[in-house]
Amino acid sequence: MAAKNIDLDQIIDVVAEANPGSALDRVSGARAMAARLETLSQHVIAQFVEEARQGGASWTQIGSALGVTRQAAQQRFVASESADFAAATGRGLPYSARAATSIEAARTLASEHGHRSVDDAHVLLGLLENRTGAAISALKTLGLRTADLRKSARAALPGDTKRKTTNPALGRSGVKALELAEREALRVGSAAVDTEHVLLGLLGDADSAVAKLFADAGQNYAAVRAAVASEAAVKPAKKTAKRTR
Repeated sequence: MAAKNIDLDQIIDVVAEANPGSALDRVSGARAMAARLETLSQHVIAQFVEEARQGGASWTQIGSALGVTRQAAQQRFVASESADFAAATGRGLPYSARAATSIEAARTLASEHGHRSVDDAHVLLGLLENRTGAAISALKTLGLRTADLRKSARAALPGDTKRKTTNPALGRSGVKALELAEREALRVGSAAVDTEHVLLGLLGDADSAVAKLFADAGQNYAAVRAAVASEAAVKPAKKTAKRTR
C-alpha cells in the first residue's frame, strides 16, 4: 500500500475504535498512536539508510538524501556507547518483563566481571538466563544447546578485572542490538519488545560477535527468524488446547 493512500481519517478511525470510552481516552490513545508512528518512521528511515550503506553509499550522499550534513547523518544512525542505560533501553516500545529481566541480567554480568560496557555477548548471556519465552523455544527448535551458546558467548567477553564496575554503559554493539530488537517487534506489530525480538536484534548485524558465534554453530538470522515465526504460529494453538482440556 502506497504511503499516500494512508490518510488522516483512517488513523482517526483506528484511534476511535481502539478507545470507545470518553473523549479524554481518545486523547490518550491518539498520543500513544502518534508515538508509535514516530517510532515506526524512525525505523523505516534507519532500515533504508543501512541498505544504502551496504550498497556503498557514503555518509555524505546519505546526508544529502536526508537533507542534513554528513556529520548529522552519522550521529543519528551510527550506534554509539550510551552511558544513560535507562534512556538507551526506553526510547520507544516498552520491554516485556522477561526481556527487561534479561537486559538487567546482562548489566549485572558486566558489572560483576568489571567490564566497562554491556556488549552484545553480555546481552546474549542475559537472554540465556531466561529458561522460558520464545527466544529459548526458537533455539531449541534449531537444535542449539544453551550450554554451548553460553560457552561461546563467555569466550567473546573481555577479560575480568579485579573490581566490579558501577553502572556499566551500554556498549555500541549492545545499543545496536536493542535498536534492532525494537525494529523486530515493530515488524510483527508487537506492543512490546520480548525475548525473541532481542534474540533477532542480536543477529541483525551480521558483523556482530553474537552473529559470528551463531554462524560458527551453523545458524544465522534467517534461520532464527524462521524458528521464531514458527513458534509464534503454534503458540495460539497451544493456548487453545490448554483451555479446552
